[in-house]
Amino acid sequence: MPAPLLHALAATAILGLTFGVVLTVSRTGAVCILLLTVWGVVDRELPRFTRVLLWILPVVFGLMWFGVSEWAQTTQHAFAGGDQLSKGDLSSSRFGIWSNTLALIKQHPWTGVGWGEFNFAWTLTPFPGRPIAFFDHTHNLPLHLAVELGLPLATLIMALVLAALWLAWRQLRQQTGLERATTACALVMVLMIGVHSLLEYPLWYAYFLLPTAFAFGIAVGVPPREEEAAVGADHARRGPPQPTRRSVTMMIAAAVLFVGTGFAVVDYLRVVHIFAPPADAAPLEDRIAEGQRSWFFAHHAHYAAATTNPRPSEAMASFANAPHFLLDARLMVAWSKALAERGEVEKARYVADRLREFRHPLGTEFFAACDNPPTPGTPEPFQCKPATQVFTFEDFRAR
Repeated sequence: MPAPLLHALAATAILGLTFGVVLTVSRTGAVCILLLTVWGVVDRELPRFTRVLLWILPVVFGLMWFGVSEWAQTTQHAFAGGDQLSKGDLSSSRFGIWSNTLALIKQHPWTGVGWGEFNFAWTLTPFPGRPIAFFDHTHNLPLHLAVELGLPLATLIMALVLAALWLAWRQLRQQTGLERATTACALVMVLMIGVHSLLEYPLWYAYFLLPTAFAFGIAVGVPPREEEAAVGADHARRGPPQPTRRSVTMMIAAAVLFVGTGFAVVDYLRVVHIFAPPADAAPLEDRIAEGQRSWFFAHHAHYAAATTNPRPSEAMASFANAPHFLLDARLMVAWSKALAERGEVEKARYVADRLREFRHPLGTEFFAACDNPPTPGTPEPFQCKPATQVFTFEDFRAR
């Protein structure tokens, strides 16, 4: 392909992708644009056209942002860019959640609150000034590892990640040509996701995690030229390569992964039918029971069982499961009612106290019963009084 045409295609692609970042109004995306520019500045091995293209990206980004903003005002269309910049809290509650996370780390420095338990522990720990969204991630990978696994294990994991990045960097410095370009691109992709992981939680999504793992493997796994030459010479001497035990194992693993993906889709439909039933769907109770038999997604069915039962205490088994995936306002209302029905009033009030901190509309509705004095002979609703006993999130784990 002629160089001018190749340059035109490359410029069109990167400008189109930059415009996409503008439309998302992503602050992390803007930071990654700057990271690409840094790459263009420090990597003198890149072709001159590529370096210049990377250098001008921030200017292009700014012009696109200004152009879309002006167009939106002129045509009365919506563009969230202005709203994003005028927010009182540019961190979108991240500073608040990080502060709460540090407090939890201080309380559980050695072993953490448990893998996957951040939302559960954070929601059931008193934070009167907490962010009012129901966070299930800390929006910072090192902090998330530290709060769930403890400082020693989190430090070890991050040290291994940094060691792998250093290995990729050392390998990059020894390479040339196409091999070097491949490693550089892969390393920059990993670094961009790394920056993203300091502000969000992309690695909790397979469509980010799998490409990142692939790119990281390329960055640290490209063999040196000498090894490639030796392998090529060996193939030339022996003829076409024959299947090895390793290649057969990889094919079997790929087949298992392919079949497992299909099974996961079928398994997911078992819980989808709870919330989006087909025309000939079974009764809700039967759909919930079927969803609770799911291998991977039973927690969704347990959530439905806990929040739809007129007497939540009849679904206590579901409260041992669902709150450990996402403890939100609807589940907290149902859980506090279930505890009260079982006579565990202090625990019920403690959960209600935590719900009150979120200032959620469902909580407002739940506490509305406290606005009017009870009729004679009727006990005051349990949620109208604060808990007098001190609990921790560990007191609510199923035993």
